[in-house]
Amino acid sequence: MTARGGPPVVATMAIEVPAVEALVLPEPGGPRVIGVIETRFANALQQEVMLATEAATPGQNAFDVTFFGPVEGRTGPENLKSDTFLTDEAISEEMEQALPGLGMSPSTYFVQNRYGPFGYALGRGQGRDLCMYAWQRIQGQDRVNVLTGDRGVLSVRLRFCQSGASEASLLRIMYRYTINGYFLPRSWQPYGRPLPASPELGRIGGPIIYPAETFGTSGASAPPPAPARTLESAPRSVSPPSEGAPTVPSAPLEGYPTVPAPL
Repeated sequence: MTARGGPPVVATMAIEVPAVEALVLPEPGGPRVIGVIETRFANALQQEVMLATEAATPGQNAFDVTFFGPVEGRTGPENLKSDTFLTDEAISEEMEQALPGLGMSPSTYFVQNRYGPFGYALGRGQGRDLCMYAWQRIQGQDRVNVLTGDRGVLSVRLRFCQSGASEASLLRIMYRYTINGYFLPRSWQPYGRPLPASPELGRIGGPIIYPAETFGTSGASAPPPAPARTLESAPRSVSPPSEGAPTVPSAPLEGYPTVPAPL
């Protein structure tokens, strides 16, 4: 007697998860999340957070994020995810896979978001498309768990093409994204020790803080000074009187009687 057959099993560890379970989310009002593909390794959890695409360049806009840490077992111990460090060769290979055939120019500017510094490259796609590939590795520099040591590394990549976009609009996605997940063990701490508040805050003569909604996103810069008033016409230059010469008024002084001139 033979065993009754069942449905086929897909030979992959990648599954689709709801968008609310995305490990990385764009800012509200930013690119829309249209799907999340998750892959579990023995030492890492990887997600491709697919974003809405409005471009002529072939390919899918997406965040590619990897959380290295204690993953709940659903695969064999031999299924390990390699930790790719930010070398020039590794980034060039990644860009070629994400944006094949495009000439990407890495930026020489130093940029950082709330999670630390990141790098990016720009290139022209098809039509009016501007494409960006950005990369970031998040790993704490100052230990929180001194005895056991901090565990955990976050690897973030962004591939995004947009018709008629500017460099600033594409960078905004990297500046404003939010990490939306974590592992429970206390030893998993990829962010390091948080920076203390400035000792000048709350003191008389300290920095002036303005709402970000009023004076931009930084929230700490003073408003620009008011422009100097300009006169419609420049005043006529009057030569100063010479020493010893009496000053003769050109009109009668107000409040004083008028005296007739001598005969």
